[in-house]
Amino acid sequence: MGVAATILLSALSCAASDTAPTSRGIVLASQSCLDDAQWGAVAQAAAAARGWSLAASGPAEVARVVGSARVDHAIVVAMPGEAGRAVCAQWQRAFRSVDGDPFEDLSWGIVTGPSPSVAMRIAQRTDPVVLTAALGTTPLPASAFARATWFSEGVQGEVHRRDGGAWTIEHRIVEQSRSFAHEWSLDWADLIFTSGRSNEMRWLLGYAYPSGRVVPRRGELWVRDLDGIETTIRSRRSKAMLAAGNCLMAHLRDEDCLAMALLDAGGVDQLAGYLSVTWDGRAGWGCAAWFLDEPGRWSLAEAAQWSRTELLARMMRNHPEDVRRVVDAFDRSSRSEFDAACAAWMTEVGEDRERRLGALWDRDAFVVVGDPARRMAPADGERWWEGGLVWRDGEPWFEVRALSDRPPQSPPAMHLPLAIRDRVVPRNLNHWCVADSFAMLLEPGQWEAGRSWSVPLWRTAEYAPDPTKGTR
Repeated sequence: MGVAATILLSALSCAASDTAPTSRGIVLASQSCLDDAQWGAVAQAAAAARGWSLAASGPAEVARVVGSARVDHAIVVAMPGEAGRAVCAQWQRAFRSVDGDPFEDLSWGIVTGPSPSVAMRIAQRTDPVVLTAALGTTPLPASAFARATWFSEGVQGEVHRRDGGAWTIEHRIVEQSRSFAHEWSLDWADLIFTSGRSNEMRWLLGYAYPSGRVVPRRGELWVRDLDGIETTIRSRRSKAMLAAGNCLMAHLRDEDCLAMALLDAGGVDQLAGYLSVTWDGRAGWGCAAWFLDEPGRWSLAEAAQWSRTELLARMMRNHPEDVRRVVDAFDRSSRSEFDAACAAWMTEVGEDRERRLGALWDRDAFVVVGDPARRMAPADGERWWEGGLVWRDGEPWFEVRALSDRPPQSPPAMHLPLAIRDRVVPRNLNHWCVADSFAMLLEPGQWEAGRSWSVPLWRTAEYAPDPTKGTR
C-alpha cells in the first residue's frame, strides 16, 4: 500500500471517529409551554429521550442559553401558535447568532403537533431510520431506494415505479390523486418527496394539469379529487418528508394547517420544508442535492443545515453585507413587500437581482420539523468523493479526494470535532470555506478522479491557494 493510500485511510478512520454522533444537545421551550402540564411533559420527554438538558428560552435568549453549552443539536418544543413564520425566522436568526460567525453551529428542529400526543410521539422516537422506500410527486433518484413510486405532476396519469429493479412507467386515463392517497395509506413508504403548488391548507398533486388536492381537517389528511370525492390518508409508519419545491408546506400556522395534519395522520416524524412561499428554491432543492446525490452520507436534518450553510457561504463571497441583514418584510411572506423593502439598497437588475433576493429569502425560509438528532437517511449509495480529518505534524487538515470524473451536486464538507474548534482559523476564499464548526470545499475547480484537495484548519500563516499543495 502506497503512502498516499495510507494517509487517506488514516483520514477516513479519523473522520469516522471524530465526527460520529455524540448526542450533545439541549431542549428549549417557552415558559408558557413549560407551564402547560401536557406540553411541559412533551418538553421533558424530549430531553429525557436524548439525555439532554432542558431550558426555558425564546429566540432572544438563545445566545445566552446555548452559547456556553457547546452543543451540536437543539430541539425547540412549541405549542400550536408558537411556531408561525415570524417566530421560526427569529429562531433561524438566533441560531446563527450564537457566536461571532454567521453560520449555525448546531442543527435545530421544532417538535410540535396539533395535540400534545402527536408531539409526544415525535419526541420519543429517537431510533435511526434507513429510508429504503420512497413515495413522491417529483422524480426520485434511480439508485437511492429499493422501492419507489412517483406520480408525475407534469403529465396526467403518468406513474413511475421501481421495486428492486428498473423503473417502469404506467399511463392511466384518469387523474391519479386517489391513487396517491391509496399508496400513502398502504404504509410502505418511509420517505415522502414532493414539489408543486401548495399553501398552508391545500396541496395540488398536479402542476401542469388540473388535479385533486391534499387538504387537512383537524389533524386528519384527505385527498379530494376533481369530482369532489374524498379519500382519507392514514399512516402509522415512521417517515421523513422532504417538500423540496412546495410553498408553505412546513408553515406551522395553527393546529389545523396542512403541516400539522402531515405530522398527525400522515405519520411524518421529520419534515423539511418551506415556511413561506418559494420561487428561488435554493434551500429546498439544495437540501435535496445534499440529501440524495450521495445517499446515506447525510441525514435529512443534516442536509437541511448544510443547504443553508452553503447558501450563507456563497452569500459571504458575493454580498457579505447581506449575511447579517434582516428584512422584516420576510416575516409577512409577501414577495412584493420583500422586493419593495430590498429596493432601497439593492442596485442589481435582472438575474443578478433575482439571485440576491432569492438567497436572502431562502436563508430564513427552510426549516426542519422534528428531532434533528434523529438520523433519517437512505442506505449508503454512490460516492463522488472521500476524505476527512488528517493530522500532519500536529495540525489537523481537511482532505478530499475525487472518486469519479463526475462532480458532486453539493460541495464536499465535514463537521469539525468540538475538541479542535477553539483553534480553527476561519477563511472563505479560493477553494475553501472554513468556520469553527465545519470545513467545505466550496469551489474545487476542475473535478477529475484521483485529484486531491486539502486545507489546514489551524494554520495562521498564508498557505498556497493551489488546492493540491500540501497533499501527500
